[in-house]
Amino acid sequence: MAFIPATELDALLKKYNVPGVSIAVIQPGDGGNGPTGGRVVTQVAGKASVEANIPVFAETNFEIASLSKTLGAAFMIEYFEAKGVQLDANVNELLRSAGSKFQLRAGEGNPAEWAEQVTLSTLCDHSGLGMHYVNGVPLSKPMPSALELISGTAEKPAPYGYASLDIVKQPGTKFGYSGGGFIVLQHLLETMEGKPIADIMAPFLAKAGTAVAQGLSFHQDLPGKHYAVGYKEAGEPVQDGRLMFPPLAAGGLGSPAALADWLRQLAIAYKRPEGCGGIKHTTARKMLIPGPDKGSDAFMHALMGVGVFVFEAAEAGQPPNKWMLHQAANDGFRGLYLVCFDGPDAEEGPKGFVLLSSSDNNAMFLNCAVTRKLLQSKEAFATLPRGLDWSRVMSMDGFSTDGMKQAEIVNLGLMELCLKAFVKPVTSGGY
Repeated sequence: MAFIPATELDALLKKYNVPGVSIAVIQPGDGGNGPTGGRVVTQVAGKASVEANIPVFAETNFEIASLSKTLGAAFMIEYFEAKGVQLDANVNELLRSAGSKFQLRAGEGNPAEWAEQVTLSTLCDHSGLGMHYVNGVPLSKPMPSALELISGTAEKPAPYGYASLDIVKQPGTKFGYSGGGFIVLQHLLETMEGKPIADIMAPFLAKAGTAVAQGLSFHQDLPGKHYAVGYKEAGEPVQDGRLMFPPLAAGGLGSPAALADWLRQLAIAYKRPEGCGGIKHTTARKMLIPGPDKGSDAFMHALMGVGVFVFEAAEAGQPPNKWMLHQAANDGFRGLYLVCFDGPDAEEGPKGFVLLSSSDNNAMFLNCAVTRKLLQSKEAFATLPRGLDWSRVMSMDGFSTDGMKQAEIVNLGLMELCLKAFVKPVTSGGY
């Protein structure tokens, strides 16, 4: 299936010096999954390995990076709900009850009681802890434990340059993107279960059926799976082909088709009382009904749910469409997902896509160019998404990363080049 003509997609790879890209589109309708169950269709281009001259296949696994957070948040909600633990549960108390010696602590000069205000919810909605992005570990080296990565201090830093997790904002009051919250969640779950998070997560992912069969896992190297190589901007491969990352924060692996099918099920679970796949209706609602803006709109042009960004877009006089969104940025890989899960455009099922590519900042430009084409492609969507005005965004050549912090590039690029095209309702509501 070609949502974008193959010659155009190849030209974009060449223009932005990106070796490979994989796209999975969620199309509404029957698709063999019921009247509004939809289907997932793929398009790929370029090389999974330049050195070995191996193309990208639909089943090629990429690092899904921070898209892992959405999977981790869904599991967290269902895991603790089964134990009768609510999202407002105190994380330090849970750590103590599990027998962990680790305790969250307030940063110097901040009220000590802040450490007791971090909840399960604030671990996953970026209003609890710091540590923005997380650093990679070569595949040829041992992966430090989650406990090692969150225990660093100024006097004794954690391995691989991991920053201190001392709390510097009152939990629940201010957005600040945090990979660290998901590493704490990993440590808590591993302490409670006594086994690695990849093994803990596997039964939950297996409930998604075809998503896992297509490739979706927190294990780093599974037999029979084909993995893309990550590349730096100049075209040099990342050490060992790819790095390892803390699983729930950024360590998931999978094909866009696999993740798209899981997100399709999450979107359906939001609307169906019986849920979908391994995702309960109540879980989807907790994830996809956002709270008030605490700073995420400036970061991602969206409100924050649990493990996922959410926003509304509408045409004048029409009910709003509701979209879920997340960005991804690991060394050598960039990606995003964008899925309409409710509103007029989702009446016949969810609509959206997952996009993963194999390079660094230049892949941000590629992903934005592909996103713009997908959202205007009738081959991707017979009925184009409504509530977009492309005059509101910069030209692809008008955005510069000069002077930006690395942690800002993916988000600001995506906002300025794509997300600002979505016209938000004058008064957001309906959740």
